[in-house]
Amino acid sequence: MTARKNIETLRTADIEIVAKIHATCFFDAWGPKMIQQVLDMPGTFGLVARRENYSSIIGFALARVAADECELLSLGVESEYRANGTGTQLLHASMARAIAERARWFFLEVAEDNDAALRLYRAHGLTKVGIRPNYYENSDGSKTSALTMRCELPAFK
Repeated sequence: MTARKNIETLRTADIEIVAKIHATCFFDAWGPKMIQQVLDMPGTFGLVARRENYSSIIGFALARVAADECELLSLGVESEYRANGTGTQLLHASMARAIAERARWFFLEVAEDNDAALRLYRAHGLTKVGIRPNYYENSDGSKTSALTMRCELPAFK
């Protein structure tokens, strides 16, 4: 489903909806309290994607800037809006905010079997720089390794 989106700063009133989206994207979902704790950390920011002409949130990104690095903590999109550019818009907006905050490097961790996310991140210049074995727990109790990915932000190239 293609829809025009607006990217905005995540507001306190958005946290419940973001938690619901997070739960549809990840087995180890962050509830509203956890998302608020993340947002309360120094240097952290949140973004949401809203359907144009609607108030509904269809995706989010949470990131934290410390020194010259920005870590993408979580990015998720409602299932019916995946593969339509929402993730790309959220990633671009997160990188732009990181640049505005004077970050030089952008990094994240992603499950090694999350092919859609890996395609998105690789298409935007992120490359594997490490691995965390058995980092994520799956619904069946098995574990999946996380890839650490990084890129230099464009303003510093």
